Amino acid sequence: MHRAARPVSAPCRLASCGKAMALAALLALPVPCSAATTSPTTTAPDSRPAITQEAKALATALMGRFGPSYSTQIDDRRHLVYVSALDGRTSQYVMSVLATYYDTERQLLFSPNRQWNVVIVLPTVNDFRRLAPNAKVLGFYQHSTRTLLSISLSSVLIHEFTHALHHQDQASTDQRHAIWIAEGLATLFQQSRMKGTKVDILTDSSLMTVKKAIEQGNAFPLAELFKMDQAAFMKRPEMSYLESRAVLLWLYRRGKLKSFYQAYKDTFGQDPTGCLAMEKTLGGKLEDIEADWRQWVISQNVWRAAVSRKAQLGIRMQADENGVKVTGLLPGSAAQSIGKLRVGDVITAVAGHDVSTPAELTEAIRSFLPGEIVDIVVNRNGQTMVVNQLLGTTGK
Repeated sequence: MHRAARPVSAPCRLASCGKAMALAALLALPVPCSAATTSPTTTAPDSRPAITQEAKALATALMGRFGPSYSTQIDDRRHLVYVSALDGRTSQYVMSVLATYYDTERQLLFSPNRQWNVVIVLPTVNDFRRLAPNAKVLGFYQHSTRTLLSISLSSVLIHEFTHALHHQDQASTDQRHAIWIAEGLATLFQQSRMKGTKVDILTDSSLMTVKKAIEQGNAFPLAELFKMDQAAFMKRPEMSYLESRAVLLWLYRRGKLKSFYQAYKDTFGQDPTGCLAMEKTLGGKLEDIEADWRQWVISQNVWRAAVSRKAQLGIRMQADENGVKVTGLLPGSAAQSIGKLRVGDVITAVAGHDVSTPAELTEAIRSFLPGEIVDIVVNRNGQTMVVNQLLGTTGK
């Protein structure tokens, strides 16, 4: 059952120079102040022994800098170095999720000729706030240090992880792709769910926002969207992110996403906007392609079947700056009987989707049926963990 997605807020693409220097110092990596705004860095061709040795050295160095409350693990096959303040079970959960997304995205899109280690830091809330570029973000990927930091274990983490993989792929061809493609791909995978060892990209309610904008004449013409720089893209992020995703979702549903992305890289020198690649992939003029895309969006309907028995957690809650705080467990509720949630926990995500308000948490829970078990991400005493919670019912 699809969970409704709220419009994507603008994640931090590049940290400020001061934060970049602070993070670089923490990771013991020399980073010039201008590094965050240069084109993707290229490296020597992939050498597995060298990358493996670097991963071990990074893990050792990072343990010395983050302290004994952290642990490190290396996914050698995928060149991922984890630095985690999470408990062992939650760390393994995150590693398995990112391994699935890595394999899926590499198979579908990204096959870089050059590789490097990506450092994934899963810190305490306090450590994250000390290193984050601003107080509102839940995660970010920093190109200059090839480092992803996140206190989200759900959609924001997937969004930024996709940026990390895309960064590698751009570097392999010395390209810096249009922002609509970079953010469109990250947002495409952000709204998805795992099915075993595969990823299912969702047609979610964000498409209805684009549908409404098209019907009201407020959507961007594709030629305008494709040519946007970062400043123009961020003037209306509530539209630009979702429209970019809708274009790529359309290509994905048509089985054309991979061929479009390859055509885009092949024609990048002629046209970095993607207009030419779109025409080559679909065999027509952009205005005709746009007409077909708009018709497809307008034809879509995302809905949830009404159910008389809705799931509930059985908690008292209130808004918190980091999510939704549990202030009490209702007598006889699933939360009280199962005993995995505690008063004081701050819920940040349900079943792979971040929640930031009591209304969003309630909506997410009620999209399930009573008796289902869902993964709930909580911050407890400064530590992030995942609990498997059985859901109760609100009615008959």
